[in-house]
Amino acid sequence: MDILNYLQQMVDLASEGELQGIWFWASCYMLAVCLYSAYFQIQTRFWASTVGKIHNLELKKFGASSDLSEQQYRGKALYSYNVDGQEYEGTRISPWVFVTNYNAKGILIKQQAGIDMPTKDTVTVYYNPQKPKKSFLLRANKFGIMITLIVAVAPFIGYVSRFHA
Repeated sequence: MDILNYLQQMVDLASEGELQGIWFWASCYMLAVCLYSAYFQIQTRFWASTVGKIHNLELKKFGASSDLSEQQYRGKALYSYNVDGQEYEGTRISPWVFVTNYNAKGILIKQQAGIDMPTKDTVTVYYNPQKPKKSFLLRANKFGIMITLIVAVAPFIGYVSRFHA
């Protein structure tokens, strides 16, 4: 069976609501999204850095919930930095955006603990040399990139083992 016939078969199965077709296309989607994410994360490992001024770094409630265990949190930052005489402001902490609940907000605390702060008022800022207004306080690390790549291929491994083993 050639690839075009196989893809058409998967379209037909997905349109009929069959698990194999849905799983195949969901796997394709995950592969595309995660490969793009890994590519972006790898790029950020080569960004330049400078020392900036930290204005705000906190955990912020995200959404509203009356149940404490269902309350969502995300990291929030505000910092300024200078590149070639031009002043910029940034708000992004990491290429990975984490939103978590009250019970797992320790993940965000640990993430923020990894931010390099030479003094209590300064922070190392990683910025895109071609577009200095794009910045983070954390570079993507090898472990995170590896996890992204595993998440990219895991659905296909499951698909093949389920439908082609």
